[in-house]
Amino acid sequence: MSESSDAFIESVLEGRASTVARDLKLNLKKLLGDGHLPKEEAYLALLATATSVQCAPLVLHSRQELTSLGLSSEMIEEAAESAAIMAMLNIYYRFKHMVGKDEDYKTAGLRMTALGRPVLGKERFEMLAFAVSVLNGCESCIRAHENVLREANISIDKIHDLARMVAVVKGFQTLLTIR
Repeated sequence: MSESSDAFIESVLEGRASTVARDLKLNLKKLLGDGHLPKEEAYLALLATATSVQCAPLVLHSRQELTSLGLSSEMIEEAAESAAIMAMLNIYYRFKHMVGKDEDYKTAGLRMTALGRPVLGKERFEMLAFAVSVLNGCESCIRAHENVLREANISIDKIHDLARMVAVVKGFQTLLTIR
């Protein structure tokens, strides 16, 4: 993890010396610097999930880091917007799963052309779709995206780090609402 990331995390949690704040800080540092996700993928996941929970400090930081890593503005925007398309799909497919009447709801009837040719590439977009689906709690989407990732030979360690990233981002967002 870069010194700017380390300083950023410290500044966001400034004045918070609790065990919870320390745990979240250490977990985020590990996922961004020493996890199984390459730096670009870790920050893409951070951007997508932080956008999903509207955690502005994490969104801003991830955008800055992705820019410094040389990702195009189109790639960065697609990562952020993956939160929006997955929010729509997670709600719909969670509804469909909960109702349990697939024969009544055969097609979604929702435009999702963004999924066809993602700027980030299919595997990276699937990783973000998985992470946002975990965050939104859509069981059928989680299973579907996890299966696609496994079929693409994405390591279990990477998939597990994506789920951990979701948990840490949600923890940060919750902690930052206190005070």
